[in-house]
Amino acid sequence: MAKSKAKLSWPLIGNGHIFEFLAKSLAKENIASSYIFTGPSDLGKTAAAHYFARSLVCQSQDRKVLPCGQCPACGQAAKGLHGDIYLIKKPADKKNISIDQIRDFIRSLGLSSFLNSYKIGIIKGADSLSESAVNALLKTLEEPKIKVVIILTVDSLEALPKTIISRSQILRFSPVAAGAIYDDLVKNHGASRSLAKDLSRLAAGRPALAWKFLEDKEYYEDYRARVSSFGGLLSPDINQRFGAIEKILSSGAAGQEAVESAVKTIDIWQNLTRDLMLLELSLADLVQHEAFLEELAPLKNKLNLAALLNLTDILKRTKLYLGANVNPKLALESLAVSF
Repeated sequence: MAKSKAKLSWPLIGNGHIFEFLAKSLAKENIASSYIFTGPSDLGKTAAAHYFARSLVCQSQDRKVLPCGQCPACGQAAKGLHGDIYLIKKPADKKNISIDQIRDFIRSLGLSSFLNSYKIGIIKGADSLSESAVNALLKTLEEPKIKVVIILTVDSLEALPKTIISRSQILRFSPVAAGAIYDDLVKNHGASRSLAKDLSRLAAGRPALAWKFLEDKEYYEDYRARVSSFGGLLSPDINQRFGAIEKILSSGAAGQEAVESAVKTIDIWQNLTRDLMLLELSLADLVQHEAFLEELAPLKNKLNLAALLNLTDILKRTKLYLGANVNPKLALESLAVSF
């Protein structure tokens, strides 16, 4: 007889429909062999995958609360030491998850369970799988094994081949309301109300990003620096524009890390361009970077709406160049002289 639905002790917010579905699946022991957690970055998809994995290996007898946090399996999983949970992701200096990584991953999942439990493999950023890695993974998905679960996290479902999608349970994560993020920052993370207000707006529906801003000062300061560089980009002085580019490129990143750093900056500049459009349209209450209004105000008069739309197109084009392996310095310098 199926047990009543388990209560999930997952410290995640938003996307209750997904957690409700997974709670029912755990209670009924109706677990798919493959899942895809899809949705914009920093929604907590990977965290959800980890808590789902912990719930699967939890050794609690009544399984009323999952994971119980008390059994040996929960203790090991919480420390990232459980022998039946595996995580792979793209190396920071590489463009793809390689076939060798996938082969090791599949080999590990094929071994006998240490504790006669589920074996769970998590692929973070599965859109980074190389073509050969996809083919190797597909063979495993075509021949699922009992009590082996693979979870792929991806920002965009379209980035995965249809052959992978058709063999997986799709769970779509959505942005979380700013109010819910605000409440979580105040109640569960000790943030002041003013800071929680700024970070919940800045996170744009992404709770994991809000937590990162709050807990990682270096990360937040890096974000602030990229926001500030936008002013240099909009300067009428071409030397100041190139100076803004140099600051971005002087972070010490090289190769693929430099490309991803440039893409991250352009993402921020795109959002700031959107904020300037909203200010131009007298919609300040919708601005994402409310915490930076003092820096945005002087920029408002530099470009009219038509120029901002043109800048949006240029930024999109620059991201395409970076995705096509154009040198980051050349791509950003081309951007600096394009408007």
